[in-house]
Amino acid sequence: MNKINIDGVLIVEGSNDVSYLSSFVNALFFVTNGYDLSEEKIDFLQRAAKVNKLIIFTDPDEAGEKIREKLKSRINPIFDTKIDKIYRNNTKKYGVAELSKESVVKALEPYIVTKPIKYEEYDLVGLSSLEDPDITKPFIVEYYRLIDGNNKSIINQLRILKIPFKEILEITSGD
Repeated sequence: MNKINIDGVLIVEGSNDVSYLSSFVNALFFVTNGYDLSEEKIDFLQRAAKVNKLIIFTDPDEAGEKIREKLKSRINPIFDTKIDKIYRNNTKKYGVAELSKESVVKALEPYIVTKPIKYEEYDLVGLSSLEDPDITKPFIVEYYRLIDGNNKSIINQLRILKIPFKEILEITSGD
């Protein structure tokens, strides 16, 4: 099976979901890490909804429903993709990571695009225009109100917000 392309951000509960889905889905992912969504995450997603299609793809359980309801009440626009418990691969769990690939493709069908998705390239490590390169990442996190994390996480958030690398170079150059 070739990878399917989703022009948007799939909001999932955990990194296992990302690991599984990214093996056959080309998309941006936002991980909630459970249903206790912080105001910082909600703020980020509200800003992301202005420039990207946000697609809820949480588990069909109590935690997944709480996440779904909180997101739907706080973020507009947001797209809701529900999965049915009967699509599970194993009988003990029924989360996104347990879905068959065919079930995922069926659930995401309305969001599949045929054109390959190209993402902005970022070289945060290579930013040396500041006198102290160690402050580059914290500066970018604060400037764009990102959720602090490792470089991979920061780059993912910049892609979700569709921030051009050229703009980052301009703001970090001090000109």
